[in-house]
Amino acid sequence: MRRAAGIVLLLPFLAVALDAHAAPPAHDVAFWHALAAKEFAVPEGESAGALALEAAELLSSPDPKLRDSVAFDALARWVYVQGLVPPDGLEALRLRLQAGLGKGLGESGTDSAYGRSFSALALSIVAAVDLKTPWMTKEAFEDLLAATTRYLTAEKDARGFVAGSGWVHAAAHTADVLKFLGRNPKLTPAGQARIVEAVATRLRTAGVVYAWGEDERLALALLSLTKRSDFDPKPFEAWLAALAAENAALWKNGPHIDPAAFVPVRAQRQALVHLAALLAREEKAPDAFRKSLNDALGKLRG
Repeated sequence: MRRAAGIVLLLPFLAVALDAHAAPPAHDVAFWHALAAKEFAVPEGESAGALALEAAELLSSPDPKLRDSVAFDALARWVYVQGLVPPDGLEALRLRLQAGLGKGLGESGTDSAYGRSFSALALSIVAAVDLKTPWMTKEAFEDLLAATTRYLTAEKDARGFVAGSGWVHAAAHTADVLKFLGRNPKLTPAGQARIVEAVATRLRTAGVVYAWGEDERLALALLSLTKRSDFDPKPFEAWLAALAAENAALWKNGPHIDPAAFVPVRAQRQALVHLAALLAREEKAPDAFRKSLNDALGKLRG
C-alpha cells in the first residue's frame, strides 16, 4: 500500500516531466537575433505559426531591439508579407495577443506597458491580414473589436517615446488596429459607433495632450470610418455636440480656465483637426460631414 501511495504521489511530478519533455523550452535570444539576420527565413523543422506565438511573448521585452526590430518584424513578415500562418494559427495568435492587452493593465510607468502596447501593434497585423485574405469569423471580429476598444480606454500609461527603452505609444498602436477594423466589411454601424466613442473617451480621459503623433494615428482610424459606403456620421455628431459643451464650460469665466479641463478639450480638438486635414485631401470624402466637422471646429475657442 505504501508503494502504491508513493506512485500516486509521484504522478503529478511525472506529468510535469513528460509535459516538459514534449514541449521544449522557447528559443533563446541568440536564436531570434540570428533569425533576424537571415531576414526571418523559417528554419527547417520549425513552423511559422509556432514561432509567431513565441514571438508574441517577446513583445513584452524591455529590450527595444528584441521587441520591435525582431519580434514585431518577424510577425509582420510571416503573418502579413508572406502569409505563412494559416487561419487556425492566426486565431491562436489573435487570442494570445488579446491576452497580452490585459497583462499589468492599470499600471503606469512600468515595463508591463511594452507588452500591452506591442500586443496591440501586432494585432494591427492580424486585422490587416483579414482585409487582404479574410480569415476571421464574425464572432472573432467582434471579439477583437471589443478587446481593442476596451483596451484603448483602459490603458493608463500615456508615455510616447522613452529614451533608452524605445516606444510605448499605446494609443497610437491601438489606433492602428482600429484603422484596419474600420475598413473591414464585417464592421456594423454599432461597431462604427463603438470606435468613435472609444477614441473620444481616450482623448477625454488620457490626461495629456498627445505630443508623439498619437492624435494623428487616432484620426487615421476615424478616417477609415468616413471612407465606408455605410458611413454613419451620427456618432461623430454626438461627439462634436459634447465637445462644444465642454469647450463652452471651459471658457465660461473668460481667461480664468481650469487647466485640468483644458487638457481633454485640447486633446479632442487636436485629433479632430487632424481628421479635418486628412478629409481635406480626400477626393471622395463625405462632403456634408466634412462641412459639419469644419463648422464645429471653427466654433471651438482656443
